[in-house]
Amino acid sequence: MAFNLVVATGWRQERQCMEELYKIGDMLGRRVKEVWFTGFDGLLTAQVDGDSIEFVRGLAEMTSSGYYVPRYVLRATPIMVVVKTDLDEVARAAAELAAKYIAVDETFKIELRKRGVKYDRLAVIDYIAKGIERRVNLTAPHKILWVEMFPSRTGLSVLGAGDNFSLMKTRVHGGEGSSS
Repeated sequence: MAFNLVVATGWRQERQCMEELYKIGDMLGRRVKEVWFTGFDGLLTAQVDGDSIEFVRGLAEMTSSGYYVPRYVLRATPIMVVVKTDLDEVARAAAELAAKYIAVDETFKIELRKRGVKYDRLAVIDYIAKGIERRVNLTAPHKILWVEMFPSRTGLSVLGAGDNFSLMKTRVHGGEGSSS
């Protein structure tokens, strides 16, 4: 399961969300290859063609313009790399991403979403942060190291402002499009 997108929807709306995700992919011209149930209510993973950050930006732009407002895709988080859920592998992948995508003079914070794993949240964040040679800023970081942890796989990304889609945080400007 090589996912590059984590999608949140309402409880028991996974099937409608899957269908909507395929539709959004068609509208953006970025095929959604496959969507998987995670085993957690309201949470899916997907594999989209190309850069998942561009997919999410396109979704946000489409929504804010009012061209199409999703009913079931509530949040979409792009994923750059997926590793086995093992603290050492996660920390190594996080350090590699940080070195590549967070400039030496930039600050960062770690945003961790974990489901079905017994690790302590703060212990995981501390463990990951130890291997990253950048300054931490919890209130106004330049970048966010996003970690989506599941029992067998963990997805990681380095995101800037606007690289993560949240329907609740998106301002929708009036448009001629429909939301169906």
